Amino acid sequence: MNKIIIIIFCFLFCPFNIKAQYIIGNNLVPNSSFEDYTACPTSLSQICFASPWNDGINCVGSSDYMHTCSSDFIIQNNLITNSPHTGNGCAGIYIYANPTVAINYREYIEVKIKNKLVTNKKYCCSFYTVPSSYASYIAIENIGMFISKNYVSSFNPNILGYMLIDSIPQITNKIGIVTDVINWTKISGLYEAIGGEEHITIGNFNDDSHTNWVAIKPVFGAAYYLIDDVSVCECSFDINLGADTALCESETLILNPNLPNATYTWQDSSHAATYKVKQPGTYWVRAYVAEYDITSTDTIVISAGDDNICNPPLTIPNIITPNGDSQNDNFVIQNAETYEIALQIYNRWGNLLYETTNYQNDFSCNNCADGVYFYILKAKSKRNGREKEYKGSLTIIK
Repeated sequence: MNKIIIIIFCFLFCPFNIKAQYIIGNNLVPNSSFEDYTACPTSLSQICFASPWNDGINCVGSSDYMHTCSSDFIIQNNLITNSPHTGNGCAGIYIYANPTVAINYREYIEVKIKNKLVTNKKYCCSFYTVPSSYASYIAIENIGMFISKNYVSSFNPNILGYMLIDSIPQITNKIGIVTDVINWTKISGLYEAIGGEEHITIGNFNDDSHTNWVAIKPVFGAAYYLIDDVSVCECSFDINLGADTALCESETLILNPNLPNATYTWQDSSHAATYKVKQPGTYWVRAYVAEYDITSTDTIVISAGDDNICNPPLTIPNIITPNGDSQNDNFVIQNAETYEIALQIYNRWGNLLYETTNYQNDFSCNNCADGVYFYILKAKSKRNGREKEYKGSLTIIK
């Protein structure tokens, strides 16, 4: 069916009113916002000017390219009533028509993506749509994205125009009939690739009898929708509560799945974004992202830490050789990183030679004479605050 028939139908029988109006990886859809063009559209049926987008019948069909650069009357009025979702351009397609005028009349937009999809990889797919305040008289539910390995044609030589693409779209509208003619609606979903897919097609893949619609204007005309900001991005929803670990006395641990736009259910049926662990046990969380209808889970086992874990023993050297050979030059205490260490070092006459409340394994005493020195070390556990005191001798040999 030629586009001009539907346009004439609307002009003759429809009231004429003009009204003002995050994945994730890189987007694989070229010219995803319809900003770039080989030529500014001068009329309808020129989606192929928004290269590499096409209409599904080798650029001889009726899918439209809307851009603010155009001086065409109908394009201008569509963009007056509905500005593009972003930028200056968008696409426009009839996705349902009065069956008394044309049975199963459909328009589509199609594009080859930048890279083939990879087997078993997950891809977040979405586009924005709005029924045109200027040209849409019916609102429908059935609009989606079909992902395929090959170019999908909707040309029917018997009717010299579009036909229904008899395929099941992997990305579908799940929010009901899209009736909002002011605000753009996001259609999104998750797709797990078979491998090798490199084409996407957007439109209505249901026949007339299985298309769910309502009238939004008094006259029974057609459903004309604008499309913008199409995306196909590799994405992951895996969550990680961390490796199994131990919990020390008086210690707490915050579990954070950190999955944007998710709702959570923890093992105790709570729903906070984080969970505070106060005692050993097995903890799990289920995260649900409604936008892509996907659930991710993870479990962590937290045991009671013994003293070797919570307060590992300090190994304190009794001799250092600060001669500049990078071998045993410093007074290095093993496991010092798990403590706050205050250190005092005295000479044999009891004179304070060195003191710090934040020891960092950096004492070498290059200017000290060979001999025996003495230390007092106080260590406070960073995990549970327990304190220990050590005293001993330190021999320096250069």
